[in-house]
Amino acid sequence: MTRTITVSCPMDCFDLCRFQVTVTDNRITGIAGDPEHPLTRGVICPKGRDLVRRHSHPDRLQQPLVRRKSGFVRTSYTEVLDRVAATLTSVYDTSGPTGVLNYTSDGYGGVKNRIQSIFFNCLGGATRFSGSLCWGAGVAAQKYDFGDARGHLPHDAVTSDLVIVWGRNPKATNLHFYTLLKQVEKNSTRVIVIDPMQSDTAKSIGTHLAVKPGSDGALALAMAHVIIKENLYDRSFVQDHVMGFSRFCRHVEECEPETAAEITGLSSETIRDLAREYAGARAPGIWMGYGLQRYANGGNTVRSIDALAAVCGHVGKPGTGANYAARSLAPLLNRPEKNSLAHVTASRTFPAPMLGHFLQTVDNPPIAAAFVAGGNPLNQSPDLSAVVSGFDRIPFKVVFDHFLTDTARHADLVLPAATVFEQDDIFATSMYSHVLNYSQKAVEPPDTLMPESDFFLALSRHMGIDSLGFSTSREYLAQCAAPLLENLGKNPDTDLDALAGEYLRIPGHDIPWADKIFATPSQKIEIFSPTAQAAGQSPLPCYIPPSQGDNCFPLRLLTCKTQRSMHSQAFVFEDREPAVYVNQKTAQEMDICGLKRVCVATRQGKVTARLVVDEGVCDSTAFMHQGWWHKSGAVNFLTHAGLSDMGEQAAYYDTFCTLSPPEA
Repeated sequence: MTRTITVSCPMDCFDLCRFQVTVTDNRITGIAGDPEHPLTRGVICPKGRDLVRRHSHPDRLQQPLVRRKSGFVRTSYTEVLDRVAATLTSVYDTSGPTGVLNYTSDGYGGVKNRIQSIFFNCLGGATRFSGSLCWGAGVAAQKYDFGDARGHLPHDAVTSDLVIVWGRNPKATNLHFYTLLKQVEKNSTRVIVIDPMQSDTAKSIGTHLAVKPGSDGALALAMAHVIIKENLYDRSFVQDHVMGFSRFCRHVEECEPETAAEITGLSSETIRDLAREYAGARAPGIWMGYGLQRYANGGNTVRSIDALAAVCGHVGKPGTGANYAARSLAPLLNRPEKNSLAHVTASRTFPAPMLGHFLQTVDNPPIAAAFVAGGNPLNQSPDLSAVVSGFDRIPFKVVFDHFLTDTARHADLVLPAATVFEQDDIFATSMYSHVLNYSQKAVEPPDTLMPESDFFLALSRHMGIDSLGFSTSREYLAQCAAPLLENLGKNPDTDLDALAGEYLRIPGHDIPWADKIFATPSQKIEIFSPTAQAAGQSPLPCYIPPSQGDNCFPLRLLTCKTQRSMHSQAFVFEDREPAVYVNQKTAQEMDICGLKRVCVATRQGKVTARLVVDEGVCDSTAFMHQGWWHKSGAVNFLTHAGLSDMGEQAAYYDTFCTLSPPEA
């Protein structure tokens, strides 16, 4: 029998597509975009289509593996449950809850990925990471400024009369927004792309302003200087809705365009023209990416852009906004996890970018057991040599995944993860929009595979834990959905399958802050933030000069996402060496012209890479795509484990390298 099932894309992606999946006799025979979805409108990217290949690939894990002296061998869930229960009981008895590392991330984006954390909360707690490898500095910045990070519904961009794409490459990472930008440009609306690189987006749309890496904050503050000095700001808006405007005016007096020109590489006249154009536009929208906050100054960069929007009054109106994230739905989908916190007796955190340092130095107690799901930290974390060394010190390690990833290969137990096609779940992206996807099970998982949510329910029963608050994954999903349904005036007991035909969102958040009531203590935009000040931050957004290279490692290394893979996922099928991109001038300065392969070296490590000369790369910079596995040359063996100024964000882009002929 053939049927069509509604399934969400599970990836940690801006777009959050929804699929129409054709199934015949428990086998996926087709996948297409949902034509009724209000954002993706029937179009899905190659990464989404590739999910079917991953699901049915012969190398996909389909039953538990245990490490023996000879390597990994198959085992049963009976043995796994016995061993895990015995180990956890021993660790909690001898070390307490913080002897366990609970590492969960968003490689799978459904709410079911929280059940592992709920289990450990009900067991008494665990050690977890804080901060982010992705977006943490910008989220922290917008919480200081607006009280939360909320974004306009993406289609609102077509109402703008100016769109600034700031540090974002939607052609590679946000296909549906790129399509909107093409529509915007077709409507004769000007699009400006601010990016150190001549990215795929910058090459194909709008006007490209190439700023030096890490200098975006200086540009934003210089624009604010011009706008204030020339009385182009919105007097009424700042009087009624902005806190700290007078202090900010004094603060940016010295941020002159001539000074910013030396910092950014743009001319002072370009900076003035951009400031006047932005201030004078009817409805200009700024759409930020996450690369601009992956420096030590990243949070202040976002705060500076927020302030620019605020002084012009370009907030809370159609077509405007300082759009960074869209965290409208997430707070309404985590009731079970919040409830489980009542059972925590001890917990410990460490900054996510410092995983390697933490694992190498942690004591009192050391980590005795680790559980990893929804992530590949031995690929994605900075300073991988330290991470691998620290991870290998842990006596007992359990990893859930679809394949033997770089992290799974270092585990003691590897448990096969269910794909999105094999389970019901609820998905919401906090990156791009606030439209909910309810995803239906399309096919049954193999008999030898227990989905992660079912595993932790079984483990709870095995260990006599009855405090999860739900006994089935279906009951759990209903509890997650209930607060959102209540917020929308719907019956919280609505059958979940009925949600498959809906596209739920909070209508009042389509244009965030339209009521001009912000989520800050003052209910205003806090350009001067007492909350930031209390946290030891500058209360006003400031420009912090980015770190620079030296004679040994002169080139800044930018490690960005590729269009064809969500982080490391698609590189499972890739055996080539990674590529490093530089422009001709840099190649000449490094004396590597004519080489096909080079050694990329930093203070952290070395990787051999194919050399590509590309004039889209800025001077004194090397560019590599992140996600390559250890077998090819993982770029995070090169990256520096530094922190941003706020939000405990990984400052990946403060890594510096040198290029030389490959070692023999």
